[in-house]
Amino acid sequence: MKDVKLKDGRKILLREMTKQDILPGGNGRCPVNCKMVIGGTLLPTDNFRILNEEMIKKYGTTAILAIDQDVIAGFVNFYPTWCPHFDLCQDEQINEAMIHLEEIRSPPPCDDPALHVRCLMVRKEYRGNHLSITLLNCLKDWAKSRGWKKIVGGGNMFSGRAQYQWLIAPKPPKPIWEKAGFVAKDFPALGLKAMSDREGARLSLEWYKSDGFPKQFPKDVNPEDPDWPMIFADYTMVCEL
Repeated sequence: MKDVKLKDGRKILLREMTKQDILPGGNGRCPVNCKMVIGGTLLPTDNFRILNEEMIKKYGTTAILAIDQDVIAGFVNFYPTWCPHFDLCQDEQINEAMIHLEEIRSPPPCDDPALHVRCLMVRKEYRGNHLSITLLNCLKDWAKSRGWKKIVGGGNMFSGRAQYQWLIAPKPPKPIWEKAGFVAKDFPALGLKAMSDREGARLSLEWYKSDGFPKQFPKDVNPEDPDWPMIFADYTMVCEL
């Protein structure tokens, strides 16, 4: 699609994911922990491959890749809102989505077609170059040129407070969405609120402190911080195209 030069001088190619280089989803793999390369030996599970092949055939692609030579430096992964929702590392979701292949092949009539961002990831060694914002802007251009009207995604429990910048989250920080032109608002088609309530934020806080999270995650979150309901809230971020 286009070449971009990062702040540190490296050149990155941004392009659509094709059937030949589907991300290696499935098997519980977290993209952050995998070094993904074009033409590498790490392959998607059969079900993940089939789902993405069907959507690529119908809609063009399901991801914008940022490529440094053959290394996937980052990507934004998305599906139409009416397609079955599944994440790259969630095998149960992926397998369940196979039941709904017909919804991918024969989408329902829609006057307000929208894309749902499922994952936005930039490898650690490429961060600090605004690559995540570049990926979102590239997605906006791609979607608008193909008639999509909206893009929706989930902002994480990060308010921009400096002491919480170490948070590792499954959703991109809210400020990243805002810099790419997204705003927090309700998205009724998916039953999403602009911001989760206090109870939802409390549950997110407990999840972050749980023993099941990776050992390197700091456990010094202060639940008495008066701003924690905002810090740990989920945000629905929407961009009108």
